[in-house]
Amino acid sequence: MSKGMGRGQNPVGYTQTWLTDPELIKSLGEFDLDPCSPIDKPWDTAKKHYTELDNGLIMPWEGRVWMNPPYDRTVIDQFLSKMAVHANGITLMFARTETKPFQEWVFPYAESILFIKGRLTFFDNKGVKAKANGGAPSVLISYSEYDSMMIEQSGIKGKHVLINSVPIVIVKQSPSWRNVVSICLIRLNGEASLRDIYSMAELVADDKVKKNQHFKEKIRQTLQRHFERVNVGQYKLMA
Repeated sequence: MSKGMGRGQNPVGYTQTWLTDPELIKSLGEFDLDPCSPIDKPWDTAKKHYTELDNGLIMPWEGRVWMNPPYDRTVIDQFLSKMAVHANGITLMFARTETKPFQEWVFPYAESILFIKGRLTFFDNKGVKAKANGGAPSVLISYSEYDSMMIEQSGIKGKHVLINSVPIVIVKQSPSWRNVVSICLIRLNGEASLRDIYSMAELVADDKVKKNQHFKEKIRQTLQRHFERVNVGQYKLMA
């Protein structure tokens, strides 16, 4: 791989790996899976990692995903398409908006894109920072309202643009249950069953749910107070 290209996994035939600054990843919250992790890594990027030995394209993806995909043209489309379908996580890649992968798998599916100010500098697989920056501008791509919120709260400088999302109010403290339920219903096309809302809440507000063993009761109370019931156990956003 050419020097300066940030990477989580080497394409076949390349020998050099470039890694994302761990502080940047940390600022975006906790991730459940990195499907493009190098075999030898100086730090964790998620709770679970797939390397090229596992082949993240054929392995199941669960939870919130951090992805810095291989730039190999033969596989980047496949990783981006799988992320688009998974719709839960953040992708870091170069801002090559004119390319086929970006046009076909980013713009139609991204909730938002952060065009990062300046150029990122990456690290080798020993954890040593490169002497020069990556040589091109980078973007962070979110695939859910929660991921957009985490990008907004991260403090990473740049221009954050909503693509296929509606504006949401970002607050410094933990989002209210009303905000959580609103995000869940937006993700579920405006109307959903209690079961689906519970499941979505575990994705978009993982930390808040884990801290409250009675989160389902909180969600029911919130739905009854602020949202419209259309059937037994079925709610929708207020018009």
